[in-house]
Amino acid sequence: MSNFSLYQRWSIKHLGRPVHFCQRDALTVLEAAFYFNKEFSSVIPGRTLDSRIICTLCAALRSLVARDMLSRCVDHACSPPIGNLASGRTLHTLSGCWGNSSHHHSPSPHSPVTPHLCPKDTHPPAHMTDDPFLHPDTWWESGAGTALQPEHDEIRLDLETKFCLSYVVVVFRSPRPAAMAIERSLDFGKTWQPLKLFAHNCSAEFGLSDDFSQPGSLCTSRYTSATPCRGGEVILRTLDPSTAKTLDPYSPGALTHLTLTNLRIRLLKAQTCKASVNPLGTRHTDGTLLARGTCLCHGHAEHCVHRCVFQVSGRCLCTHHTAGHHCEKCAPLYNERPWRPANGSSGAPNPCQKCECHGHADSCHFSQRAWLSSGGVSGGVCDDCRHNTVGRRCQRCRHGYHRHPSLPLNSPYACTRCWCDPQGSLPPRPGEEGPWCHSRSGQCHCKSGVGGTSCSHCLAGYWGFGEEGCKACACPRSCDPTNGHCLDRAGYLHSALHKDQSISQCVCKGKCSCKEKRLRSVSDLCKTKYDYGKKLVLSAHDKGSHAEVQVKVCKVFRSGQVALYLGNNKIYPLSWTSRGCTCPVLNPGKIELNVNKRLWSRTNTLLVNRSDDCCS
Repeated sequence: MSNFSLYQRWSIKHLGRPVHFCQRDALTVLEAAFYFNKEFSSVIPGRTLDSRIICTLCAALRSLVARDMLSRCVDHACSPPIGNLASGRTLHTLSGCWGNSSHHHSPSPHSPVTPHLCPKDTHPPAHMTDDPFLHPDTWWESGAGTALQPEHDEIRLDLETKFCLSYVVVVFRSPRPAAMAIERSLDFGKTWQPLKLFAHNCSAEFGLSDDFSQPGSLCTSRYTSATPCRGGEVILRTLDPSTAKTLDPYSPGALTHLTLTNLRIRLLKAQTCKASVNPLGTRHTDGTLLARGTCLCHGHAEHCVHRCVFQVSGRCLCTHHTAGHHCEKCAPLYNERPWRPANGSSGAPNPCQKCECHGHADSCHFSQRAWLSSGGVSGGVCDDCRHNTVGRRCQRCRHGYHRHPSLPLNSPYACTRCWCDPQGSLPPRPGEEGPWCHSRSGQCHCKSGVGGTSCSHCLAGYWGFGEEGCKACACPRSCDPTNGHCLDRAGYLHSALHKDQSISQCVCKGKCSCKEKRLRSVSDLCKTKYDYGKKLVLSAHDKGSHAEVQVKVCKVFRSGQVALYLGNNKIYPLSWTSRGCTCPVLNPGKIELNVNKRLWSRTNTLLVNRSDDCCS
């Protein structure tokens, strides 16, 4: 006897009535029944449990079981347990409420039967899903084969979504039909496909060979004998047992056989049982219909969504970072790779992979173009980046913002607004709002002769900070940055030491002996506190008091107090030739590694590294 039948017997004995337990797992139902029998009955003798209380307790038990079972789905393919898809759902037939009385009730041949409108002595279609242990004297009786109905009839089960069907069992109270067909629909009854045809003579009934003589044929003579006269079964397995063990049940090939939205059993020809002393009539009588299946989850769920009725739900409790009623897609933030079903043969779960959006997006989408360009490694593109970030990974600051130097990329404050002096910085480009600066260093784009991270003052050799930038000094050396008056050597040095200049080579005071040090590699600079970058010298101009060099900065290795940014720039090397020092020659077309010490630090050491690498 099944566990469920034991539970039903217990519920009748102790509750006075059968209760439709909302737990579908038969073992858990049995355990719950024993628990209630032991605990509740002993504490409150004679007290009956309300079905709502039982349902609530059952849901709690199921959640505990589900939580414990979830671990099996973490790193392995998984599937929900199967149940009877017909339980809790309406069955439709062509004939009506046929019964034992002398008069017959037969509504429109093609309208679904409404069980509660049938008289008590009739056998409506709903009786086919009754538990045979609780209700052994209920069945469905067809009206086919009488003067009111044609010989054939059908039983139709309509489902609300796609399910996986494992097998079908029909138990007849009359002799099994001489010819019948079990069919399915994948489009909610618009079209039908035969799963199996049954007939004494397949060639005569359907024009097909018998699978006894031709294995794999759609028709079979199995289960068509009139004997036994009562209790004969018709069994259909959706997958051939010989291949079911090796076939991946989640593969597209297997799902073409397993999935359905509707099930139809066509009873085409009745027959009598000659072995019976009182042969039964030619009407079809069906005692039990089992359509065993489960929700369609593609190997990504251990359970279907729970319903508080004894019914198999069509929605899955998805794992492996999948989503959808059938776990047929990846969760919103897990589209780094294309969705795949689990592999039932190897057990591989094939989970969805999380996109790296650095905490700035709640979802991403899969891009085939990005997937192909990465060589099949990564295809996720973050959606609607927040916190002023942009990019496929939300890894860059949007226009008008730059990276905060001391915050990690996943901080909501990693991008801070550019602050550029409106007088000294270039205006926004057409179609852009607000100031713009380098997205990493925060260096604003300055007007001619203007310097500083925010373009807030004149460079050395320039004066008159204003809307047009700064004007070049008309002096042999330098001038006052406010009024342009020429300065002597001491004033020039004082200005050079206290203004935030652009790229300067060294600062000397009085007589100096500049020493040139050759660097073995760029890594030597990483151990120092210098600002440095690789530049291509475009041109150099003698301004009298200073030199103006046009360069193209190709790579910024480090940028601190002195702002370095990629692209064409002007630099103003300090002149120390009058102090007995030999300046390195900046030849146009050459690649230089430009080095700058922090300007407040005085040193007589010059660091220059000449490189012949191409600017890329």
